[in-house]
Amino acid sequence: MALTFKQKIGKLLIPNLPVTRENFDRIRLEMNALGVNLRNKFNPFLRNKIKKIAAADNLLVNIAAGPFGEKGWVNIDLFSHNNISFRYDCRKKLPFRSESVQCIRAEHVLEHFDINEEVPIFLKEALRVLKKNGVLRIVVPDIQKFINAYLTNTPQGWKEIGFEIENWTSPVYILNHVFRQDGEHKFGYDFPALEKILLTAGFSNILQQKFGESTSELLMNDLPNHRPYSLYVEAIK
Repeated sequence: MALTFKQKIGKLLIPNLPVTRENFDRIRLEMNALGVNLRNKFNPFLRNKIKKIAAADNLLVNIAAGPFGEKGWVNIDLFSHNNISFRYDCRKKLPFRSESVQCIRAEHVLEHFDINEEVPIFLKEALRVLKKNGVLRIVVPDIQKFINAYLTNTPQGWKEIGFEIENWTSPVYILNHVFRQDGEHKFGYDFPALEKILLTAGFSNILQQKFGESTSELLMNDLPNHRPYSLYVEAIK
């Protein structure tokens, strides 16, 4: 298959970069986020669009929706996808009014946030915008499942969480793939850790759920590809 022009440029530039590929990707991510933040602030069309959407009540918000945005939801992502409502960097603040959001879905995004700075800000913002009894549903890779698979180290154990061990150099490469992801992932969660973080943010009712099970019918549509290895947690305001 012929390379695209962008792929050809990347093939020429990346080996000669003054930084590693991982650091280059981090810089590229932050530059993209800076561009999104500047456009949202200074482009009147985008600013008014976000303001209009965020002014509504009883919102359903999907953080980092990617290409899986749901109809009837405010689908947000830092990157451009056909189905998102608008691009936004959710690591600093959320654009919604206090107590205006009914449900927030954050599926496989929290592990991309810095645990010391970005996660506390995001969770406090989620608490602020949620209505009373509103639900924040968080889905992240479950570190306990991967550690159990690593310790038992059987083909069946790995297969149960969606990995074929023969396709990897060794089991430790799977752990690094999931909990580093070339620098994209910042922290590995189990339920006790996530529960403590949510309690610290101000949530008082924290529940561990299963795939497709929720306190709200609106939050039962989990992505099936994440099912084998994910932790499902809900925090109710």
